[in-house]
Amino acid sequence: MKHTSPSLRRQLIARMLATMAPLFTLLWVAAYFSTQYFINAAFDRSLARRTYALADQVEVVRGRAQVNLPVAAREMLVFDQEDLLFHRVLDPAGEVIEGERRMPPLPKGQTIRPGQLIVYDGARDGEPVRVAAFGLSLAGTSAHGTVLIQVGETLSRRKATAQRATLAIVIPMILMTLAAAAVIAYGVRRGLQPLERLRDRLAARQAFDLSPVPQEGAPAELRPFLDEINSLLQRLAEAVEAQSRFVADAAHQLRTPIAGIRAQAETALAGGGDARHALSRIADAARTMGELVQKLLVLARVEAAGNTLRLTLLDGAGVARDCARDWAPRALARGVEIGFDRRPGDATLMGDAQLLKEMLGNLIDNALRYGATRIAVAAGGAAQGACWWVADDGPGIPAAQRADVFAPFHRLSDGVEGAGLGLTIVQRIAELHGAMLALGDSGPDGGLTVEIRFPPPHGAA
Repeated sequence: MKHTSPSLRRQLIARMLATMAPLFTLLWVAAYFSTQYFINAAFDRSLARRTYALADQVEVVRGRAQVNLPVAAREMLVFDQEDLLFHRVLDPAGEVIEGERRMPPLPKGQTIRPGQLIVYDGARDGEPVRVAAFGLSLAGTSAHGTVLIQVGETLSRRKATAQRATLAIVIPMILMTLAAAAVIAYGVRRGLQPLERLRDRLAARQAFDLSPVPQEGAPAELRPFLDEINSLLQRLAEAVEAQSRFVADAAHQLRTPIAGIRAQAETALAGGGDARHALSRIADAARTMGELVQKLLVLARVEAAGNTLRLTLLDGAGVARDCARDWAPRALARGVEIGFDRRPGDATLMGDAQLLKEMLGNLIDNALRYGATRIAVAAGGAAQGACWWVADDGPGIPAAQRADVFAPFHRLSDGVEGAGLGLTIVQRIAELHGAMLALGDSGPDGGLTVEIRFPPPHGAA
């Protein structure tokens, strides 16, 4: 099943809109409630003016409160195009002297003082209404007490006004959101254009063009990314160059034994007394070529192991002892004395046992090839981790050449059989294990000591 990669452009747009959405929502909610507040305040003021207008019509005649409403004032109190208006006036005794008898009562527990105006919600015939109540004091007249004046209205016009105000807010907010989304999409597209140009530049490259990617005009955020790409290209170019040199050297090394095999084979085919000698030379050349191919295969396997290497906790002394024991028959067959010494210290290490034996085997093989008569293998612990030593009494390596002996196909003497890959393999395996190699003299008369220092195991002090 094909999985599509998430689009960076879509992610950026989605995240920016997701960030803006709560802000727009908060703005809309604040605008909505503030609009509702001011609309209700405006209608409440209108209702209060009607109440005060009705209070102005209250008179005291012969000690009793009366209401004498002109026709115009009565129409103002009862007429409205959208809402139903109603009113009531109660004398100090609670008797209705004007208006309707049924009126939403004051809120529970609420009393009204003389000169006080309150506006409250109520219900009339099951319909919500808004009522203004005013306490008119009769002090200074022939009557006593407080006249309660109430004016109410239904909420149709309030609701209609609120709906229109809501639409007036929502529609611009929607248009603003759409405009912001379009601006964000445009900005993200323009902002990602450097990535598109980089993609086109890389796509136009030839397969073997490993030159650095130019950084002119690249945004500052892309420069670390381009630095890593250029660093990778440089390492890749170095690896390709090293591989090319290796292949060329390998071809050169194989050409010599192949040419020898061909020449000796032609001699053998010609017959004569040299046929047996020619076949012997063919066998030697074939053996040399086989050793070279074997070393090349080992080196290729070591290189490949770098990508899949799994290190485990090993007894370094045990691995070194087993390897020395495996090489003992070949050493004794050549008359070479080989021994193993377990030195003090913790020799535990993290490694691949097969590769470590290959590394130690190459060191022993080199000592045998260069004429050593005694080989000493030792393992123990050092201050910073496990340590191996391989010492021989051979000719050794001059100090001036010790930095070059790890190069592929480098040999100290043309008279010594071998491919010149042994120390290259040793170095590469040591690098895979994070180990350090050190070459030194075995004694005052020469010889060679190879010291391999391993890092401490993970979690070790």
